[in-house]
Amino acid sequence: MRRVVVAAALLIASVPASSAAFAAMDKPAHDKFVARCKTSMYMSSAQCSCMADIVGKKLDDLSIAYLSLDPLDVRNSAAMSKKMTGKELSAIDNFMKTAPHTCKSAK
Repeated sequence: MRRVVVAAALLIASVPASSAAFAAMDKPAHDKFVARCKTSMYMSSAQCSCMADIVGKKLDDLSIAYLSLDPLDVRNSAAMSKKMTGKELSAIDNFMKTAPHTCKSAK
């Protein structure tokens, strides 16, 4: 019985830790994402900052790093995407379908 209680406590304690991956990005990651967004998507700073705010809440660190890569860096993009699960790739796809429209009028 004691083992079950300990296992349950560990499981409950791990949930907030796993959610931390979706916490807001730190400043360097935010700035890198905004810079890549501006050069790759030709969007304004305000629009890219809006997208960075969304990506920091919706995607994990690996997905954010993937989106921050140079789009012409095919080798690293391919290697990184192979490490991702279908769920992660789907989340990136969904983000890229919705965030630009959501941030279209950001000023």
